[in-house]
Amino acid sequence: MSNTSYYFILWILCIVPLIHSLTPKSPIQCNKTICTLENSYGTWNDRKTCYALNVTYPTTEQQLRLAVSHVVQNNLKAKIVTKFSHTIPTLSCPLQNNHAFFISTEKYDSGIEIDAENLAVTVDSGVKLRELIDEVEKNGFSLVNAPYWEGVTIGGVISTGAHGSSWWGKGGAFHEQVLEISVVVPASKSEGYAKILRLDSHHPLFNAAKVSLGVLGAISKVKLSLEHRFKRSITFNFTDDNDIENVYMDHANKYEFADITWYPSRHTAVYRYDFRAPLNASGDGVFDFIGFQANSILVPESVRGAGK
Repeated sequence: MSNTSYYFILWILCIVPLIHSLTPKSPIQCNKTICTLENSYGTWNDRKTCYALNVTYPTTEQQLRLAVSHVVQNNLKAKIVTKFSHTIPTLSCPLQNNHAFFISTEKYDSGIEIDAENLAVTVDSGVKLRELIDEVEKNGFSLVNAPYWEGVTIGGVISTGAHGSSWWGKGGAFHEQVLEISVVVPASKSEGYAKILRLDSHHPLFNAAKVSLGVLGAISKVKLSLEHRFKRSITFNFTDDNDIENVYMDHANKYEFADITWYPSRHTAVYRYDFRAPLNASGDGVFDFIGFQANSILVPESVRGAGK
């Protein structure tokens, strides 16, 4: 072994114990005059600053209603902000003026109520998807479907139409598993300037409220359907992309959670054979897709450099 290799290995062994992970900072940062909102990418697509004069952090549904009431009563322009703020367009930015106001669901994240008899779970809007998955699995249930990316809140994943991959049943969209949804909306003075609407599948506003982009009100609670716990078996088949336009329908019909990743420049398609497996099936793997993991900044810089 050369001296260079020896010192490099020694350096790695010395530096590894010093490495530690940090949770992302809150997307809202306040000083003495304003509060600014950043998305997880660090910049908005219009490159402008998203700000408000103040922010409130409700912890209960009633506090969320009071926050909306305050906004209506004082004629403010408000937007709901989640803990993660993964939106790319400025959906979370209120009208930028002296009446802008943020309502954050970061601390409204404690309620997860499982109804085992009716295979349902009612969740606070700010609950993180990973926390919900862990809780229902711990109690012997599974969500029917979920988006690929778990760094989202339930209110965020519902209102933006996030989805997994499935043609079976109601499909892969997460909002298709919603049984009921509660939304805080503006109201008259006699109603306290804000009220809570409980919407189920029979209500004419139900479908609109499920994918509202936050324009119909503040989502407070969501009731989702559950299934008894199951595993999934995933196999990837890397092959050429011949006849992909004809194969994809058969693929989607054959596997409940089917997926295809297409690389046209390489004439390659990756077919994901993804289906349910019994709980006693061997193995307990993790789908650790690198695209949804934290990576060194050197990785995207190298990719961009290679493409120039």
